[in-house]
Amino acid sequence: MSPFRIVETPWRYKYIVSSVAARSNSCFFCEYIQDPGRDRENLVFFRGKYSIGLLNRYPYTWGHVMVAPYRHLRDLAELSPEELAGLIRETYMIKRAVASLTKCQDILMGVNVGRAAGAGVEAHVHIHIIPTCQTIDPNIEPDRLEELLKEYRDKLSRLWS
Repeated sequence: MSPFRIVETPWRYKYIVSSVAARSNSCFFCEYIQDPGRDRENLVFFRGKYSIGLLNRYPYTWGHVMVAPYRHLRDLAELSPEELAGLIRETYMIKRAVASLTKCQDILMGVNVGRAAGAGVEAHVHIHIIPTCQTIDPNIEPDRLEELLKEYRDKLSRLWS
């Protein structure tokens, strides 16, 4: 039996089509950082000293979140030592919360730097936290997926309120 499993994510097609058309100078991370009044709508559940935590609107698997530093930079190497250490501390704090809420101890964490590495947002470095033991039912209607994401976002945000 192979340790790999195929994850079907038909809801990501909407992201792929929209992101190709939307590639411009705008950065949704920066927009979300500057607009805390829309955190629930934008699926932002955490605002720390160094970063924000938000759900991936088009997740690979259930529980997929991202952590982005406040500064708009292309690479972790551009952060100051204090910012990098703070970002990593906040990322691991969020990882523990995701593991607890998803009841999943197998977590994939990664940073895609550049288009060839798979970065969907190349200009603003961010860290993915992806539980690998649960999946979203591919038959979930897009409206229901949005509702489930907001419920999950609310559970995560309560941990820091």
